[in-house]
Amino acid sequence: MNATEVKAQLDILKNQLKGISNELKEVSGDMISGGFTEIPIFVAHQENAQIGEILFDRTEFGFPYSINATTVERLIELNIIQSDKIQDFKKAAGDPAKQYCVLWLSGPLSNFIFVPFKVS
Repeated sequence: MNATEVKAQLDILKNQLKGISNELKEVSGDMISGGFTEIPIFVAHQENAQIGEILFDRTEFGFPYSINATTVERLIELNIIQSDKIQDFKKAAGDPAKQYCVLWLSGPLSNFIFVPFKVS
């Protein structure tokens, strides 16, 4: 995938996330207040990612990406985030009440992106 294709796919994902920001904020808040995690992570994928619990199935909702919910702790267990890098990750993630973290899986790419919750 070249840079133009990556940007196009990222724009598609960001547009989808705008439409479900309120729902993601609610799930994120529930995960934190329920003591499940300090940092909820949403996994955006077009294939059948087996990370976390599915929130939005792309075929069911007509979305370009399915969205799963997981935790930073689970990504450490899976060695997706290295435990010695957790402080750097938390700094990058910022305040989970103001923004959320997405692990974007797109073909051979996987990146973390941080998206502010939209103000309603």
